[in-house]
Amino acid sequence: MPLSLKLKLNLLKSSNSSVDYRFLLFLILVTQGSVFLKIIGIVLISILRFNANLYVHSFGLFYLLIILYHILFGIYLLVFNSVFYFPNYLLCLAFWSICYITLSQILYFLKVNPAEGIYKTIDAFFVINIIVIAYQFVNTTLLYGSLNPYSVTNSAGDFIKSLYANSSVNFIIMSFFSIMYLQRRKWRFGLLAILFLLMATYMSGLVTFLGAMVVGIYLFSRIQIKKKALIILGVILIFLFFNYFAPGNVTYATRYIYRIIENDHDAPFKIKSFYQTFEYWTSSIGSFIFGAGGGNFSSRVAFITSGDYVGWFPDSLNYVSEEFKKYHLDIWTHDFNNPWDNRNNTANQPFSFYNQIIGEYGLIGLLFFIFLYLGYIIKKWRMLTYSKFLVIVLAGFFLLDYWFEYFSVIIIFELLLLIDIKRNSEKNITTVY
Repeated sequence: MPLSLKLKLNLLKSSNSSVDYRFLLFLILVTQGSVFLKIIGIVLISILRFNANLYVHSFGLFYLLIILYHILFGIYLLVFNSVFYFPNYLLCLAFWSICYITLSQILYFLKVNPAEGIYKTIDAFFVINIIVIAYQFVNTTLLYGSLNPYSVTNSAGDFIKSLYANSSVNFIIMSFFSIMYLQRRKWRFGLLAILFLLMATYMSGLVTFLGAMVVGIYLFSRIQIKKKALIILGVILIFLFFNYFAPGNVTYATRYIYRIIENDHDAPFKIKSFYQTFEYWTSSIGSFIFGAGGGNFSSRVAFITSGDYVGWFPDSLNYVSEEFKKYHLDIWTHDFNNPWDNRNNTANQPFSFYNQIIGEYGLIGLLFFIFLYLGYIIKKWRMLTYSKFLVIVLAGFFLLDYWFEYFSVIIIFELLLLIDIKRNSEKNITTVY
């Protein structure tokens, strides 16, 4: 078949493309907060599109090698350290396997659908977010008896979590959507996404997001100086708007920024956690090269199996490694009783992907991430448009939590990244021929 005719057929297929409802259902189930529904989503999509899991893509090599490394090093820890590590071992294996399965399903979804159909499915998913957030906001106004619940309490944004586990996940996903939609000039969806991320009042996320965007615009963008100045003005206006409707949250964030800059005895405990990770990482050759092992130093798995984080994990299977007990678990238990603000919040939590990859997988895991995960993105860098900013803000968000273990933030990131690559690859082919 002549290439020109093939391209015409692809364009015709694109014009008739529609929402992929099976993948849409998968997205809804796997990204929302219930562990039970996440499992249902994974099982359903694996049955409906089993062959997707058999397709090995270069982007998925990071997950495959992390899984292989965890299997081998975990066996060593079980034999020579403690058999009670087995629940952590299995849970880590399950978590990384789910990451691989979700990526495989995304890749298959992109393979069998034209770009237009993929974007229609993403739009449908975003509209569902809109509906859920509107419902949650109405409930919040009724709860606090005010059209502006943010003037009543700093925690009003905690109720604006959309489909997801909490408002911080909603904030990050909305930040991804805002970047994608504004770059594609879908202004209504883009502005709605900005409004929704502000409604979540995730202050650590907001500071990180705005800072990362400014860095990205000035270092990695070809935007004209005048437009860059307008963008900075827009950032200032967003801050002023937010300060007007939620002044308590701005005061709260400013206080912590000041403590980070001062970096004295009142510094947030997250800063302390980074020092602890570096201390452990450089404490021996073994910890430097291999790390403590999955679920043994700083991860969602480590907290889940500690018995002090979630209610669904059986107490009889609780396990805490010596490394976790000595370092980040101590921060967590102290967090609720610290002498200066007695609050559990992002600034005090030791949660961070960087703590996880360095502390649990050592130099080996860090190199896997740099050369396989980031390496794939860098290799495709010239094909990226809005995804360049997604990568920059995600690098900042990695400071805040163990996002690979939530099965929401990374799924949306990988979906938007890979459709950006697919769309621009198709454009390049059309341009050449």
